[in-house]
Amino acid sequence: MTKGLFKILTVLLFCSFAQQGKSAEKLSVIMTDTVEINNPYFYVLRNSITNVLSDSSQVGQRVFVALNHVRIKTDKKIIQLDRGQIVVFQIKESYKVESGQFFEIGFKKNHPDLKRPEQWIEPTKNTVICDESEFRVFEERLAPGDTREVHSHAQRVVVRLNLVQLTDPRFHDVPKPGSGIQVPNTVKYAEPIVHAVKNTSDIPLFNIVIENKIPHNN
Repeated sequence: MTKGLFKILTVLLFCSFAQQGKSAEKLSVIMTDTVEINNPYFYVLRNSITNVLSDSSQVGQRVFVALNHVRIKTDKKIIQLDRGQIVVFQIKESYKVESGQFFEIGFKKNHPDLKRPEQWIEPTKNTVICDESEFRVFEERLAPGDTREVHSHAQRVVVRLNLVQLTDPRFHDVPKPGSGIQVPNTVKYAEPIVHAVKNTSDIPLFNIVIENKIPHNN
């Protein structure tokens, strides 16, 4: 590695750690890794859990998504999850992770009004695995070469589990180089959208989507 490249990497790492500290200062976190998302709607941690004793006034329900085999201890039982499985924790419900890697997705209380897509078209080929009053969680799956026709999404967090490349076939049957790549073991926040999706890879799409519910009449 050249001195110049080493210097650039050092600066990037410093900036990354500084940003993590800035994101984490809003809430008390039992920290083992990093804050991934902190916006007015969601608070997402990697391999870390919210300190509900101090933060229950800010964070409501939490969705836990396992990235590998995970063992969780609560006051009442032991929970064991495999990759892609979830469990929902209620307000003030605490737990301890004894092993494994994961994301914790917390819903912010007193958030701004939810945004809406231009129209609502229910997506197909997904499996709803949790249906709460204010949000739902579904497995977003799509076979190799398959297309999900035009559909809508509300504001959501997406946990990506398989390495695939997607495109909107209405505009590009073949994705632009470097676009639409779902990087495994990463998470992103997404705004409302109406789109279509084609899986151009030779393995299935597999995401876990935590999506706010919005009233819709169309």
